[in-house]
Amino acid sequence: MNRRWLLGWVFLLVFACAAQAEQLTCAICGKLIEGDYYTAVDEVTGLTNLVCSNCSKLDRCFICRLPVKDGAVHLPDGRVLCARDAREAVKSDDEAKDVCRETKDGIDRLFSRYMTFPEDNVEITILDKFHLENLFSAPGFHSDNATVCGATASNPLPNGKLYHTIDLLSYMRKSALMAVCAHEYTHTWINENVKQARRESIDHDLIEGLCELVAHKYMESRQDTVQMGIIERNSYTDGRINILLAADRQYGFNTILEWFQSGEDTSLDLNNLDRIRAVDGGDYVPAKSRADVWAVVPSAPPTAVPATLVLKGISGTPQERFALINNATFETMEKGRVRVGETNILIQCLEIRDNSVVIQVDGSNEKKELFLHAAE
Repeated sequence: MNRRWLLGWVFLLVFACAAQAEQLTCAICGKLIEGDYYTAVDEVTGLTNLVCSNCSKLDRCFICRLPVKDGAVHLPDGRVLCARDAREAVKSDDEAKDVCRETKDGIDRLFSRYMTFPEDNVEITILDKFHLENLFSAPGFHSDNATVCGATASNPLPNGKLYHTIDLLSYMRKSALMAVCAHEYTHTWINENVKQARRESIDHDLIEGLCELVAHKYMESRQDTVQMGIIERNSYTDGRINILLAADRQYGFNTILEWFQSGEDTSLDLNNLDRIRAVDGGDYVPAKSRADVWAVVPSAPPTAVPATLVLKGISGTPQERFALINNATFETMEKGRVRVGETNILIQCLEIRDNSVVIQVDGSNEKKELFLHAAE
């Protein structure tokens, strides 16, 4: 009888612990959720978080859009930043302009075969949210992003050239500032290299899509998968970025630029993507009518992705290290998705050592150590 009584209590204890483990925790305050709760997507990582009713009423971080409870930074223009994003923000105008110069050098090198961005006829200014929003009513300005991150104006000079002004939002994360800067420089290239009548006829979202494509390719060159994900998830181009990413993979970047300059159509869609080859004065032949068309315009080979988790590199300093795992870069304790074969998995990088990293796959209690030069 005593043994049965003891087993009963053990069963109840295990059941209670399991029930406690299944209780939901608020990602903001860390407390167990009682009653209603909400979901909120971290716009930086793309991860969905559970938020309790009380925390859902807090101010939201301007960058990640999550509620901010502790460590909030209040900017003079009314924006609120969480502690993480405030720590990663570019805080001074001089530093921001240095980042812009770095970005200009980067896109000049990356796209030297295809594009020449304006050099001496561009002025960059860093503004707060109030001043940037006030520009939108000024004639000639083009504003970007629903969260107001950049604006570009191209004004004619007496010599027939253009003078460009690029205004960028202050207190952005460095990678976000780089992406927006690359986006705005693409507007200057478009204004100098695509005739006005053609610009006005093209689907506006496709023009924004080209600017986002340049930013995406620049982030890819930096192996910044976080910012690449932000660009891919952004609804700003109404899905046109996905059309141009597909066109880039299948037909190449130069084909995209030629279409913007002299394409026969004013819009594109995924169901008839082959039309991106149809340009004025060209010898376009629909792909369905010729078996050898793919020999004329070859598809870009898919990027090889390991079928297992592979540590490809470790960089940084002993105090701040970064690890490249498959196609994604991580810092210590960072979570993110990596491509493995034909799928994506969520992992957390727990520790970065001299020649290895310790990771944990989401949903598993097992920790795994990956070593440099591990075989795929």
